[in-house]
Amino acid sequence: MMKRVFVSTSCLGCSRDLQEILECYDACGIENVELSGGLDYADDMEDSIKRYSHLNYIIHNYFPPVRAPFIMNLAAQDDSIREKSIELCKTAIDFCAQFKPRLYSFHPGFRVKETLGSNFEIDGRMLVSYEDAFCKFAKSVEEISKHARSKGVNIALENLEHKNDAYMMTRPEEFLRFLKIFPEVGVLLDLGHLKIASRKLNFKPMNFLRGVRESIAEVHIHENDGAKDLHLEPINGDLIEMLASIDCKVIVLEARGLNMERILLNLRFLEETLR
Repeated sequence: MMKRVFVSTSCLGCSRDLQEILECYDACGIENVELSGGLDYADDMEDSIKRYSHLNYIIHNYFPPVRAPFIMNLAAQDDSIREKSIELCKTAIDFCAQFKPRLYSFHPGFRVKETLGSNFEIDGRMLVSYEDAFCKFAKSVEEISKHARSKGVNIALENLEHKNDAYMMTRPEEFLRFLKIFPEVGVLLDLGHLKIASRKLNFKPMNFLRGVRESIAEVHIHENDGAKDLHLEPINGDLIEMLASIDCKVIVLEARGLNMERILLNLRFLEETLR
């Protein structure tokens, strides 16, 4: 299988401006780009993508950014938050249909009534029951999936790192349950998140992989210390061996805070490793 390595717009540490990031990537010969969160709102985002329409795009989670930023929560008990989160996903899917990336990946929800704090902390919020949260999350995914099918766009759900007990979709059994309900939804396998969750929750990464292997549509690669989601460079990290064993054609470099020299170094390393 021919594997393509994409570079997330979140990799470049010196800019939150989409136009500037695409200009830098294009000038350095990067052809595959994941449009992701962490960008400033701009009225001309669509024009920026059209200007670089020769690039290959996929879209991840909080893109395009909205004028009034918020923390998405597809499992919110507060329907105003949940519906706003669904609308963001639908807008991203519409972008996919318009610019032909044909793949949109998104985060699961959180077990709180409204949403988490700006750094994804619980901050004193009360947790709702898992089943209540899962019910709302499933309702959201059903609506997102229906919209994606109508637009001919593939979607994938990302595994999270279990930063706190509000986090969902961090365990193997959660994905087994989810994929039985939504077999049409792929999995965005985040190896950095898997490394943290497996240590915090005491399961073997290979058990997780066995459960989702046939559904993997995309892989995020970045490194960490096994405790915090640091989004470090994967070059020479211990996740590379696992990455090489996964049969997936869409690989995304998602290290953060890098300059262009480090982005290119990691990109070339991944391309050579996966060749």
